[in-house]
Amino acid sequence: MAFLFGALCAVHAQQDSARIELKPAFSLGTGMLGFYGDVGLRSKDYSPLVARIGYELRASSPINEWLEVGLFALHGQLSSNERSMGRNLNFESRITSGGVQLFYNFHHLLNPKRVVEPWVSLGFESLEFLSKTDLKDAQGRTYHYWSDGSIRDLAEDAPNASDAVEVHRDYSYESDLRETNLDGFGKYREQSWAIPVGVGAKMNLGHGFEARFGTTLHLAQTDLIDGVTGNSVEQRKGDGINDRFLFTSFSVGYAIRTKPKKDKFKPTLSPGQMDAIALHEDEDNDGVMDWVDKCPHTPAGVAVDEHGCPLDDDGDGVPDHLDDELGTLPGAPVDVHGVTLTADDILRGYLNYKDSGNVTLVATRVESFGPVGKPKVTRPPMPAKSNYVVKVGAQVEGISEELIQRILSLPDVRTIVRGDTTFYIVGNYEGLPNAIKRQLQLKGQGFESVVMMEQDGKLLDLPSGGITAREEELLNALAPATQGQSGQVVVRVQLGAFRFPLSQNIFKDINDLVTLKDQDGLTRYYTGSFSDINEAAKHKVNMLLNGFEGAFLVAFKDGKRVSIAEAGAQLSGPEVLSNLPSGSVDAAQLTFKVQVGTFAGNVPMETMSKYVDLGNVKPVPGANAVRYLYGEYATRPAAELARKELQNLGFTDAFVVGELNGRIILAEDAERLQQGR
Repeated sequence: MAFLFGALCAVHAQQDSARIELKPAFSLGTGMLGFYGDVGLRSKDYSPLVARIGYELRASSPINEWLEVGLFALHGQLSSNERSMGRNLNFESRITSGGVQLFYNFHHLLNPKRVVEPWVSLGFESLEFLSKTDLKDAQGRTYHYWSDGSIRDLAEDAPNASDAVEVHRDYSYESDLRETNLDGFGKYREQSWAIPVGVGAKMNLGHGFEARFGTTLHLAQTDLIDGVTGNSVEQRKGDGINDRFLFTSFSVGYAIRTKPKKDKFKPTLSPGQMDAIALHEDEDNDGVMDWVDKCPHTPAGVAVDEHGCPLDDDGDGVPDHLDDELGTLPGAPVDVHGVTLTADDILRGYLNYKDSGNVTLVATRVESFGPVGKPKVTRPPMPAKSNYVVKVGAQVEGISEELIQRILSLPDVRTIVRGDTTFYIVGNYEGLPNAIKRQLQLKGQGFESVVMMEQDGKLLDLPSGGITAREEELLNALAPATQGQSGQVVVRVQLGAFRFPLSQNIFKDINDLVTLKDQDGLTRYYTGSFSDINEAAKHKVNMLLNGFEGAFLVAFKDGKRVSIAEAGAQLSGPEVLSNLPSGSVDAAQLTFKVQVGTFAGNVPMETMSKYVDLGNVKPVPGANAVRYLYGEYATRPAAELARKELQNLGFTDAFVVGELNGRIILAEDAERLQQGR
């Protein structure tokens, strides 16, 4: 391809008088492949338009105003089925072709400012094919076509024909046509040449984009794509004409504009004259020649030293004509204006650096100054959005009841689960100082807390690993580490406690889920954080309506669990904390289904036909694909029985899933919930 474009550029360079703009274009398209050969033409129901999908990649460039040349690659499948009293044939072939085409656009006959232009094309291509046929079903039984129109596993004239069982085609093309050698052709080459002839139209969409639609007939120089030729035996004998296939497609492309090559600069002065100018040139007129001037572009009127650099009497790195504080003490840090920085200024600058991820440099020695005017600013790429949080704990195994109650007493605690580890974090701060203040407050409450960054749901360590003791001392002076609010009550809704962790799909609509596993192996699920008992009660009702049967309120105060009465609710009697229910999911809303397929794009026509024939198959859209589910069963054993029947019908990849309030979960999780575990 690179060689072709190089040749095109050379041709273009030789046609200066034509002034044709060279715009190499790359396009990607899809379309339908229809087969014209020996198989299918004897069937009155055959139509090549009921075809398979193909994909085309093209790279092209104009040679002149009316002719364009392009390289292309085509990949797809051809298939045909013939069913008649005398002949029953079928095949499917995976084809790959690539070649070159010339396009003529009728420029001499059309308006030069046209948006849509027709085209005709002629080309040459290499064609490879791998053809297979469907001779047996999934159980290995050979198809025998009887005169009554049925398909059976024994021949109609077999001695034991009365024992024949009716079978159905599974449309799985398992037998290699060349290997079956039905006509004695042997190991023939599955490669040939073809001549593509096409017609269509191209539309300019603007901004370099174009749309192309058309149809191309590929005249193969072989009659073996469908495995049937004029030399085939008996009823398989073909018409003796080479196979053809039609590709009707639509594609979108982008044309790359090329810039004309600029002429090289040719100096008008001799090398000696240029050296003389360079030796005596003083661009900034500071009395120091440019070839020894270490600080070019010095502003006019500024006193300089023998190296051409502005004077800096106090040695703070800021020249005298820009220094707002002359006579700075030796070694003292200064800002860009030469003013001495205090300890608080340094700390705030450091915190701003860690907060923004960018560095503001204070130079200790000025080497040069640019010309007076607006400086050129180079902006760094915007970093990914991140906030600061405080991690108060992490667990792999179960944690103690005391720590669970302390964690749940924090009103803004939430969990992030990564693999087998659960992280407990609080807060969500845009600035690092506020996160550090919260960290110091939590340390005062007895939590081993660490400030971290949260970015796209991931926890990251701070870039420099924390602050120094001196910086923490200054920050404590600005924001002392105070104890949290004493007596604050946090009311939550406990959704349940289960022996086995549940699928996260069950809780996908709950954004504030807190997951805790105790030392007894029970996994508890909580949602909400309320100071008003009435708001907490409303949230509990919503959870009950969503299928979390048995959800109840729990209250925490000063790191311990307390009764709802202590939280402010008016109860008719005392509450015994040890007898509260563990929670469950409404088993009446659980069902089991059989998943028969998952597709991210279009469903193949033969697969969709199977779904229609099967009936009771419903699509369930997801984030990246669509699931196809069959049936609805109250128990898993009933669903497993249906799965086995579907696998016998050819749906070999079928498996059982659970459904809870429209959420698809693992069958194992659904069975545990149904059994109350």
